[in-house]
Amino acid sequence: MKIVDLFFPTEKGRDGWMKNYLSCEIPSSSKEMATELPKGIRSVKLRKRVNRIPGYWVRITFDGDNEGLRQIRDVENSIPSHWIGQKVYFPKEAHNIKEMETNWIAKYNLNQESTDSDGWRVFFKEIQEHFYQERMEVVSVGLMYIYKNNPYFLKKYKRFYMFEDLAYYYEAKGELHKSIKYLRVQASLQPDSSEAYLNMSSFLILNGLSAEAIEVCLKGLKINIEDEYLNNNLLIAYLNEGYYEMALEHQKKIIDMNPNRSTNWKYIGDVFSEMGEDMEAIKHYQKALEINSSDIHDIEQDIYYGLAICYQQMEDFKEAIKYYHKMLRYNNADPKVLLNLSKIYGDDLKKYDKAQLYAEKIVKLFPQNGYGHHNLGLVYLYTGRLDSAKWHLYQARRLIPDYQPVHDAILELKRIKKNPPTAYTSQ
Repeated sequence: MKIVDLFFPTEKGRDGWMKNYLSCEIPSSSKEMATELPKGIRSVKLRKRVNRIPGYWVRITFDGDNEGLRQIRDVENSIPSHWIGQKVYFPKEAHNIKEMETNWIAKYNLNQESTDSDGWRVFFKEIQEHFYQERMEVVSVGLMYIYKNNPYFLKKYKRFYMFEDLAYYYEAKGELHKSIKYLRVQASLQPDSSEAYLNMSSFLILNGLSAEAIEVCLKGLKINIEDEYLNNNLLIAYLNEGYYEMALEHQKKIIDMNPNRSTNWKYIGDVFSEMGEDMEAIKHYQKALEINSSDIHDIEQDIYYGLAICYQQMEDFKEAIKYYHKMLRYNNADPKVLLNLSKIYGDDLKKYDKAQLYAEKIVKLFPQNGYGHHNLGLVYLYTGRLDSAKWHLYQARRLIPDYQPVHDAILELKRIKKNPPTAYTSQ
């Protein structure tokens, strides 16, 4: 007994061969077996995959006698050798591109098949299988061949999203140039969508290439000026590059298009905050809260934080504390809020008991937060508890060795130990 697997790129080709050569009834599913088989053939079954290779497969089990051996020879002579068992092309790694394309053309009859035939669909399933097995170089060659020779096929059913999958893979591997390459291909296949430009700009921003991201955003916005996320990326890129006036002009256009959306006013507040114009930032943050549109719940905490920072920089500590406390209603363990409150109460208001309260909470909740140890160490330093100050400041130095204020505080601690003051500020 011997088993032979035969590959066919199309259902029509497989069924035609079975009728002409085996003269048998075609099973309606892969769970059934063909009947009334020629002598020497024990069973015939359809398969959708063999060794994870997709296709229209026929698995034939031959008898071990002379008739079975004759049937094997006849079957193997009836179809191309590259459609038989282990000879079916399925690259495990990328090699010469022209050679790979030639083998795929032969395997799927791509020069003879229509652009929407089973052959192209099975070829695409093979590319997907290579993707699942992380043979990305093979995927790249296969997808680019389809793109160059049958782009309509990729547009149908949004198959072009495989280019996005490739882009995400290569961006995660640090190969940004490949990521951008495949997103550009995706963009060409969906010319009426700004989606690929959004991903491109996001990747560029994440990799510190905001100037390039600006150009990409502007191209995408020509397609869809109302793309919220692309507009946000453009704003971020402008701010990263220090183009504050461009950022303001851009955001004012967005507000003109939709003045009744809180997020738009919040973003322009962010621009003014980045520019150091705290009063203007506060005015626009308050406008966002006043409009109170349906998106307010997504940005309310960010608005409170922006207001708190602005008031803190203006040394209006009462208002800053008010908005930090509004944030704590959402999350009473927000480390950045607790840090800023401990700083205000310690450095600015000299209310060391409250400064200690918030700093201790940070250290308890986040023992690896070096900034919390630094703040608590300062409280102990300013109130004369030098041993406790030393412990926390040295912890801070271990956790955030590049943070210069920690080293300055340790030097101050050493100075005080050498020349202790006569009295300390009370808690």
